[in-house]
Amino acid sequence: MATETTPRLMTKTEYARYRGVSKPYITKLAKNGVLVLRGGKVDVHASDTVLDDRPVDDVDPPPAHAFSVGPPPRPVAESLGQAGASFGQARTVEMVFRAKLRRLEFETKQGRLIEAEAVRKTIAEAVRTLRDGILGLPDRLATVLAAVLAAESDSKKVHVKMKTELSRELEALANAIGGI
Repeated sequence: MATETTPRLMTKTEYARYRGVSKPYITKLAKNGVLVLRGGKVDVHASDTVLDDRPVDDVDPPPAHAFSVGPPPRPVAESLGQAGASFGQARTVEMVFRAKLRRLEFETKQGRLIEAEAVRKTIAEAVRTLRDGILGLPDRLATVLAAVLAAESDSKKVHVKMKTELSRELEALANAIGGI
């Protein structure tokens, strides 16, 4: 296995090649705010976190400036005696969070995501309709089956009639769920 490390920042073309997708797709994601960009380049780890939907804890802080004068600044939380994220880490986490929200909006607008409550209501209505239809079978079939049984003792006709009615109810359920 190769031990190559992935660069922190890539151009959109490099990132498209890295992800195995087209450059226009990456450009579309960047335009919609789904990718985390730093100075026009894609932050690989943060953008992968958004696209792979990993927890935000996996995000590294942005790189520090190479030319800083004096000792490295201590994170505010450490200077107050608290363990926590540095400003850079907090900013990266916020950027990833905003990018994930934009990704959800983007996928919703494309029709890939739908509201869970709407699905729950539709399914509940379809199942309720199926239950009512099945509970109504005895009322619809009683006279027909009594007539068939009185006229002759052919169980095949009874079987066909019951199967037809059950199939009609299940097809109605399938149509209701298919409309989601």
